[in-house]
This record gives sequence, C-alpha cells and structure tokens, in this order.
Amino acid sequence: MQAIVRYSLTLRVLHWSSAAAVMILIPIGLWMVSRGSANLWDALTNTLYAWHKAIGFVTLWLIVARLGIRFRQQTPDYGNQLSPHARIVVKVVHCLMYLLLICIPLLGWVGITAYPALDTIGGYNLPALPFIPKSEALAKQIFDVHGVLAMTLGVCALVHIAAVFKHAFIDRDNIFQRMWFK
Repeated sequence: MQAIVRYSLTLRVLHWSSAAAVMILIPIGLWMVSRGSANLWDALTNTLYAWHKAIGFVTLWLIVARLGIRFRQQTPDYGNQLSPHARIVVKVVHCLMYLLLICIPLLGWVGITAYPALDTIGGYNLPALPFIPKSEALAKQIFDVHGVLAMTLGVCALVHIAAVFKHAFIDRDNIFQRMWFK
C-alpha cells in the first residue's frame, strides 16, 4: 500500500478556508446583486454588500498567503496516478483558478474604491486603492467584469469539485487525500 503524501497543514487549512469563503461569497454576491437590481436597498441588502466586501477582502489575503507558501514549498507529486495529459489539465485549471482568485477580489476592491463604497461590517472601512478615480460609471464596468469572472470561477470550482469526487469515489486513487485532513 502506497503512503499518502499530503500538502502541508498550512496549505490545507488555507485551501479549505478559501474554498469555504468562495462558497459563501458567490451566493451572497448573487443575492445582493439581485436585491440591488430589484431596487431593494434596505438593511439586508446593505448587510449583504458589507459581508461580501469583508469576506472578499479576507479571501484575497488568504490566497496571497496561499500562493506565497505554495511557491516556497514543494507540492506532493502525483506519482503514476495521473496521465501526462491529465497533469496538463490539472495545471491549467489550477492556474486559472488562482488567477481568478486574485483578480476577482482585486477588481471588487477597485470597484468599491471607484464607487466609493468602502464600508464593511462593524463600521470597518477598507482602504481605498491609490490612483483609482472616483467614478460610478467606471465602478459599474468593473463590477460587471467582477461578476462575469466570479461566475467563471464558480464554473471552474464545480469542475474542480467534480474531479475531486471522481478521484475520491470512482478512481479511489488518494488524490483527494493529499488535500484532506484525515
């Protein structure tokens, strides 16, 4: 029986924390935008926006930390569990997801700086990004791109989750265990 080589505990905690954050951010984002589009500007809508901004900001820094650690640590090898073609697909999907996980919250931050709407939960305001002009029109364009990329990330996450289930329950090849805690 082959021993399971796992990612470091730090990378596993950052992975699952950022995954949970994304799974919270997408539904909150859809809900807040639908309420805003319906012109339902009340305490609930403001709370959804505040939480979305706060969680998104934290997620950005989780991903930055995750990438910093990942570049310094060697990741577990797949051994003979994946074909060369599958390795390329995995690398492309992971790179795309990391790119989206950085770009989406950055665009959100740019958008709330341009709007400006930097308030989050508990009266905490995010810092404004320098060199971003105050412009609601610019903010709307940025938020449109932010939304499209978030939906793209959602699709990538579903593909990623489907692959995880395939490896965990069909292939039973220990790929999933590399990122799991047990």
